[in-house]
Amino acid sequence: MKSIKELITTKNIENNIYLIQSTDHILEILTGFQEYLPPLKTSEEYRRNTAEKISNYAFCILLKEDDTDAGFGTIYANDTENKTGYISFIAVSENFRRRHFGTRLMDTLVAIAYQNQMEYVKIEVAKTNHTAQSFYLNYGYQYQCDAGNDSVYMILKIADIKNQDKDRLNISCSSIIQCTECNQLSASAQ
Repeated sequence: MKSIKELITTKNIENNIYLIQSTDHILEILTGFQEYLPPLKTSEEYRRNTAEKISNYAFCILLKEDDTDAGFGTIYANDTENKTGYISFIAVSENFRRRHFGTRLMDTLVAIAYQNQMEYVKIEVAKTNHTAQSFYLNYGYQYQCDAGNDSVYMILKIADIKNQDKDRLNISCSSIIQCTECNQLSASAQ
């Protein structure tokens, strides 16, 4: 598995995608996007526990546009047995939709999985969220199975991504910017 430092660069403004590492910053993001993610509408304690888990075991990326949080995503890329990355959250603020920000986030999340030797990426989506399902199908995901009464699992086989799109995955991973706010938070905690 690649280290975080191998996956990021410190200077690349083109994509405005930041790797977020601190629990407090992740919690701030989860709180800011909770209206788009039903499970996060629960308690502050649930969001804090989720933020800690993401901070410790997953990658969290934040897409900014004009100093505004436009979207974010999280992926666990540590299932070495099944070689499957799991996207736990992906969301784009309403004001930034229909501008390919979802694709930029998805490219980066899949790139992180690819760089960590994952062969598949899995996501759970509500059965009623037809817009998201359509986006995932257009991206290359396929329905896998029911995840429960209200949701389904969709899966992407990374090897099935077209060759020209694989170049995009390499570019996406190299363009993640280290979040300076997280660096400041880490330094002040020591």
